[in-house]
Amino acid sequence: MLWLVTLLLGSSLAVASGEGVKWRLFNMVIILGCMGLGYGLGYALGLGSGNFGRVPNQALPLSMMFGIVGALGCLWQNNSRPK
Repeated sequence: MLWLVTLLLGSSLAVASGEGVKWRLFNMVIILGCMGLGYGLGYALGLGSGNFGRVPNQALPLSMMFGIVGALGCLWQNNSRPK
């Protein structure tokens, strides 16, 4: 639950702090891309046999973690850009 709240607050702050429509859409694309990467990695970790398939059902948690990292990266980018 804490990851979901952090993801929602972080992504909304990252999108809202973007300058203009272009940067807001770019921030959304970055966050969604990071979430997609995390979902794909979590899904791939649950597949397979042996040691590779020992982490089932981790697609959604990894998606949220990667999305939080993407949102924090966008916030850092927005605050470090000269105004």
